[in-house]
Amino acid sequence: MNKKKPLTLENRKDAEGRFMDNPENLRTEKESIYDMHEDMQTVDPIPLEDLKMEEREEQHHHETKSNSSSEEKYK
Repeated sequence: MNKKKPLTLENRKDAEGRFMDNPENLRTEKESIYDMHEDMQTVDPIPLEDLKMEEREEQHHHETKSNSSSEEKYK
């Protein structure tokens, strides 16, 4: 089994394409952790920002939906 390098900002290459065009849907200019390792390229990522928004919406379920991660992504 091959050894994986630890994840640090220094060993992550700059990403190609838009700054949020990555599986994690995070604002970054670095390559995705899913692109760094071949065995991670078949994993379906969970967009963390979407997950956080859904959690906030569940806590405040009486309010109407007024924000969207896709709006943030495509500003």
